[in-house]
Amino acid sequence: MPPAGPAASDYASYMVTPKYVRRLREELVDVAHAFLTDLLLVVYRPRIAALVDEFFEIYPKRPVGENVGGSRFHNCFWLHLALRSLDPVLIVESGVWKGQTSWLFRQACPAATIHSFDVTFRNLVHRDPSIAYHEHDWGGFRFDAVDPARSLCFFDDHVDQAKRVREAHAKGFRTLLFDDNSPVHRIYSFGYPAAPTIDMLFDDDLEPGEVIEWTWKGEPRRWVYDPEEARAARALIARYEVFPELSALTNYHGMHTFLSFVRLVDA
Repeated sequence: MPPAGPAASDYASYMVTPKYVRRLREELVDVAHAFLTDLLLVVYRPRIAALVDEFFEIYPKRPVGENVGGSRFHNCFWLHLALRSLDPVLIVESGVWKGQTSWLFRQACPAATIHSFDVTFRNLVHRDPSIAYHEHDWGGFRFDAVDPARSLCFFDDHVDQAKRVREAHAKGFRTLLFDDNSPVHRIYSFGYPAAPTIDMLFDDDLEPGEVIEWTWKGEPRRWVYDPEEARAARALIARYEVFPELSALTNYHGMHTFLSFVRLVDA
C-alpha cells in the first residue's frame, strides 16, 4: 500500500491487479538486469527480480511521502538496487534534504555505517537514530577506515562534481553515485547545477574559458569552464554510466536527474 495522508502524491497512483503488477515489474527487471549486468556483472536475473519486488514492498513505507527537490520513485528504485547489489559496509551521503535517501540506504544496507552530511538540516523530516548526521560539508571529515571495495559515496548536494571526485579519491573511496549529473545544455533546469558535472568533464565540445549562461526562473546564471580542473578530475575516473530513465515504463513523471555511477581509478 502507498503511504497514507495528504503528502502521498508521489506513487499515489499504482496498479493493483496482480497480473498487471507483474507485467510492469517484469519490464523493470528487463531494464535493471541489462544495465546492472553490464555495470556490476550482476548476471543472476532472479536476484534482480527479487530486488525489484523488495523495492516495491519498501517504497510505500517511506517516511517522506512527497520528496520534491530530492530523490523520488525512479532514483530510489535505482539507488535501492545499486546498494543491494554492491552491499557496502560504509555509506557516505552528501546532501540529505528531507532524509528520504538516508532512510532508503538503511533499508538496503541494515548493517552498514552511514554518515549523512548537509550544511543545514532545517528541511530534515526523518532522522534515523542509527545514522550519524553531520551539519557541515563532508570535506573536512576524517573517516576511521575506508575499504575501497566496500565503501560508497552518494552526492546530491549541488556542489562542483569535479571537486567531489578529487575529495572522494583522496579519502580512499572508489565507488560514487552522483545525482544531478546534467549535460551542459540542460543545466538550466537545475537552478544551481553541480558544475562541472561528471558529464561536462567528458564533453569535448567545451572550450577553455568558455562562458556558459542560462536563466533560472528569471534570474541570470553563468559558469566558466576550467579545462585544467576538468582534466584533473577526469583522470581519476575509470568509468561512469547514467542510470536509465524509467518514466516511459512507469508513467511516473518528474525531472530526469541523470543519476550516475562513477568508478574511480585505484592509483
